[in-house]
Amino acid sequence: MRYCPVRSAGIIDLGSNTARLVVLRYRAGYRFQLLDELREVVRLSEGMGDSGILRAEPFERGLQALRTFHSYCEANDIDDVRATATSAVRAARNGDAFVEAALDRAGVELEVLSGEQEARHGALAVANSLDVSDAVVFDLGGGSMQLSRLEGRRFAGGGALPLGAVRTTETFVRSDPPKGKALKALRQHVREVLAPRLDALPAGAPVIGVGGTVRNLANVAQSRAGYRPELLHGYRLHRRELEDLLEELAALPVARRRDVKGLNSDRADIIVAGGTVIAETLAALGADGVTISGQGLREGLFYPFMFPEGDHLAPDLREFSVLNLMREYYDNPEHNHHVRLLALELFDQLAPLHRLGPEARDLLGAAALVHDIGMAVDYYAHHKHGMYLVMGRALPGYSHREQVLIGLLVRYHRRGSPADQGYAGALEPGDMERLSLLAGVLRLAEYLERSKAQRVRGVRCHLGGGVVQIEALAHGDAEIEVREAGMRSGLLASALGVTVEVIAGHATA
Repeated sequence: MRYCPVRSAGIIDLGSNTARLVVLRYRAGYRFQLLDELREVVRLSEGMGDSGILRAEPFERGLQALRTFHSYCEANDIDDVRATATSAVRAARNGDAFVEAALDRAGVELEVLSGEQEARHGALAVANSLDVSDAVVFDLGGGSMQLSRLEGRRFAGGGALPLGAVRTTETFVRSDPPKGKALKALRQHVREVLAPRLDALPAGAPVIGVGGTVRNLANVAQSRAGYRPELLHGYRLHRRELEDLLEELAALPVARRRDVKGLNSDRADIIVAGGTVIAETLAALGADGVTISGQGLREGLFYPFMFPEGDHLAPDLREFSVLNLMREYYDNPEHNHHVRLLALELFDQLAPLHRLGPEARDLLGAAALVHDIGMAVDYYAHHKHGMYLVMGRALPGYSHREQVLIGLLVRYHRRGSPADQGYAGALEPGDMERLSLLAGVLRLAEYLERSKAQRVRGVRCHLGGGVVQIEALAHGDAEIEVREAGMRSGLLASALGVTVEVIAGHATA
């Protein structure tokens, strides 16, 4: 690929409820890493009401947040800064005055996004972080909710609706706790606002939720269920579960909601109205649940820097996701790619015995690329460190179950008998048997590349009579690879129910 320098990007998102700065290091088309995040609760739309005017105190809170972010970017010599404002500034009668003050008093050139632009960037984040092609995406902020559709991973239309959590709270929730009559009126309002948009949305498509409100609700649900892995991105929140949770939260005064585990205290006063908007949106779409996206507008604003060409999409999301993880922690491509090559050759040639399909093959290949990332911590126990790094954050494009299996394959690529490590709830029947077999294959591939010199160029498997003989096709002396692979063949032998032998062979090319 064409070489691109390493750069830094600062993305400022001035929302109606919160303002955030995220800082990323990236090399376009190759890898990126989140370095820092600053968050300020600004409640920019607070008190706007029918006047449509940004009031004095929120106005100053917004400028102070921008001054803080600008100072940070200057202190850290951030290469690329993009600052955007959304619903509150977009709708305000004095929005232009705020934009001028942002430049004059905070040193920030603020871009006010249209509702369609905001929806488009949110949809781009979903397309680059979840394995979906066609979907309905909603992004619930403080002032508005963006509703859009994806077709073939591309934005196919959408815009903003006046259904933000701060806006609907101020309009409908005027008692603490809210009255049932007020929530009934809010639900009716949501249905009326959504009705003209429904015909343009694909029936039966998965629904993806973006924004702090839906993430907070999912976090509460996860905390109560003791869900593992502790990952919000990709988590599915069922509508019935959401409705039960909202009924409970609506019965609590704001002061008690602040103590609910998993709920940010600064969202306690707006969570019921925001959650009601989400529940009614799911009902209107006929959806039984929502998949949570951990990425949103800020990431959508970043991806044009990361993927500057075309539609700003990762060409192969799952492949890029794994390579990005590998490159962050243990970028040893010759070794990692060669272990994958050997592992997939073994998998393919042993197919008559294991009868596993393409999904298992894909997970094996992914685990092979990141099997050594624990080396970023230390050589000793790097298989354990590696699993921690795999499970430390969402792996875009992979389900939680798939990510757990990749993490467990990394955990057992060197030694030990596979166990679920507390992730049994994320696995399906038969997964532990599949894990043992795949770990046995990966372990052999790792030791056939023991010297990290690619001396074993490939393998040839001979099957028959309860014996699997693996011929290590080598250039030069591969004694250490053959010996150590033979010593580590027990897990594969047990998983297949055969005797496994490793012998030396000669590569012809």
